[in-house]
Amino acid sequence: MDIVEATLADLPQFFEYLERQLEENADENTPLFQPVAKAHSPLTDQLKAKFRNGFHVPFGESGWRKLWLVKDSNNTIRGHIDLRHHSDDYTFHRVLIGMGVDRRMRKQGIGKQLLDCVVQFCNAHSHIDWLDLQVLSDNIPAKYLYLTRGFNTIGEITDLYRIDGKSVSEITMTVSTIKE
Repeated sequence: MDIVEATLADLPQFFEYLERQLEENADENTPLFQPVAKAHSPLTDQLKAKFRNGFHVPFGESGWRKLWLVKDSNNTIRGHIDLRHHSDDYTFHRVLIGMGVDRRMRKQGIGKQLLDCVVQFCNAHSHIDWLDLQVLSDNIPAKYLYLTRGFNTIGEITDLYRIDGKSVSEITMTVSTIKE
């Protein structure tokens, strides 16, 4: 398995992978990992546009996005992690993570490798001091992964979402990338 920085040419294959992954959201065997009902989990044109548009924004400017893919020997995408700028002014020293790993490839260290890749990227860019993420409170495997990689819980919004009649809370986690 190799982790590679994605290019625009990778996006069609990435969108196919992401569509499959989103179909798993709220399966009986998978914790809810996106705050959307199962019936609304398909990949939207709006989300595709956010990825496409982010590639056209120079790194460091409002709206930029970076994407790394885990590819196997057949060039099949098995996981991803993306970084993006917080959309607010005065937050250029912080970035947001989104990530996922193919269900069949979990518990093999891929998530750790993806997080390490992003931390290494942030360490190479001195203006990025914080790496932030949101995770749904019931997603125990993801929370555990983030805790083992040094992330700290800084808050929880109880009952943030009501999905399929169920209350869903969200946790915000962060880790400092400040170079000493």
